[in-house]
Amino acid sequence: MNATDPLAPDAALSDQEFDALVEGNLPPEALDRLRGQVQAALNSPDDSVNHDDVWTRLEQRMKRAVARAA
Repeated sequence: MNATDPLAPDAALSDQEFDALVEGNLPPEALDRLRGQVQAALNSPDDSVNHDDVWTRLEQRMKRAVARAA
């Protein structure tokens, strides 16, 4: 999968929405998109994103969030 793929690890949430998720303030429409992506992965795990890709992207986003908070 590449960065333009709609099922990329971070496709469901923008950086701003991810920050809102971290703070516990994710808007309902963003939560619905995230739920849809998770459900799609559960329905067809072989077609979903690579777990290592997801983890790497999550680590990058968390590091940026911490840096912005500092």
